[in-house]
Amino acid sequence: MRSMKLDLLKGVPGIQGKKVSLFKTKTPGLVKFQAGLSLQVKKTVSSIEWDYQEGRSAGKAAVGAIGGGVLLGPLGLIAGAALGGKKNEVSTAVINFEEGGYILVRMTAKECEALHSWLS
Repeated sequence: MRSMKLDLLKGVPGIQGKKVSLFKTKTPGLVKFQAGLSLQVKKTVSSIEWDYQEGRSAGKAAVGAIGGGVLLGPLGLIAGAALGGKKNEVSTAVINFEEGGYILVRMTAKECEALHSWLS
C-alpha cells in the first residue's frame, strides 16, 4: 500500500478538511498529506497511537429486519436484523509529528500496519 485515504477527525494548521490522503515517500517516516485538490504538506511522523473500536449500524439493522420480515416472516425478521446490524470497525489513530502537532483520523488495522511500515 503506497497511499491511503482517511477520514480526518481533527487536524493541525495546514491539514484540514473531512478527508485526507496520505502518500508514502522515499524517506522513511516522511509522509505527504493531501487535503482537497491543491493542499499538499510533507510531515515526519514520530509516532502513531491506535485505538481499536467496533460499532453497529442501527439503521442498517432496522432495514434488514423489515426486509427479512416482509420476505420470510418472523424468522426472516431475526436473520435480517442480525445481517443488517453486523459489526464494523470505527477505530481511530493519533498521528504525531516530529515538527509538533498531530492529527486524529479514522483508520483500520490494515491501514495502521501499512503506515507503521512506512516509518522504517
